[in-house]
Amino acid sequence: MAEIASNSLGSRVTVIPPEAAAEAKPSPFERPIPSPALTPVQQAILAPAQRPNINELPIVVRVLAADGRATEYLAPMPTSPYFDEWSFLQQIAMLQNGTFNKVSVPMTAFAIAYAKSKGLDIMEGDVYATSEGRLAISNKAKIKLALRTGLITDYECVLSKTEDPIELPNCSQKTDLICTVTIEVKGFKRPLRRSQRLSEWYMPKNPNWQGRPSHMLELSTFAHLCDLVNPTVEDTAPPEALPALEPSSTSGDNA
Repeated sequence: MAEIASNSLGSRVTVIPPEAAAEAKPSPFERPIPSPALTPVQQAILAPAQRPNINELPIVVRVLAADGRATEYLAPMPTSPYFDEWSFLQQIAMLQNGTFNKVSVPMTAFAIAYAKSKGLDIMEGDVYATSEGRLAISNKAKIKLALRTGLITDYECVLSKTEDPIELPNCSQKTDLICTVTIEVKGFKRPLRRSQRLSEWYMPKNPNWQGRPSHMLELSTFAHLCDLVNPTVEDTAPPEALPALEPSSTSGDNA
């Protein structure tokens, strides 16, 4: 039951007991005011604990099985800008999300190991994946490896223009070019020499060949000649299957 009391100002105030207030029904003239919908940004601000920590940002690697099913693996995002400071798994994951996204994870791992064994920089494209899913060494890397041997004492590169018209897909050059490279090698009685024509070695799907055909012809000619000084594999791939290891008869690691 409501009680009537007076406050300090002398005004009469109606006091409703708690049990009566709980049983009171809202007036039909009162309408609850709906809260406005929050935007995703407002929700993130109001709930900061739900936001991911940048230090826990993962790299996702998607692997397709032979039956077409996909499995996703997570690796932590590198915190260093230097490739050599990343873990081996981080290197694989980053390359899989970049230039090696069309080859398998084992192929990517093999490419990193192959580049390190040759002293090459996979980040600069010294070792790369071909469209056929194999590994190859770039022309610049072949030249780098040959010069590193110290056997080349001198070289000359001559680029000659011809009057022979050519029609190569998307090529800016309309007449054929001939590149002749000569190198002198320690222990060789005569210098090595090689000539190549643009029309024979042009790669129509490579944008570098499209826009800079003369430069790419020089690199290609020089690199193929360097293979005679320091032979490299044109392209390679890991074995289809690794042989099973027999259990060691002694304790400790296998030799």
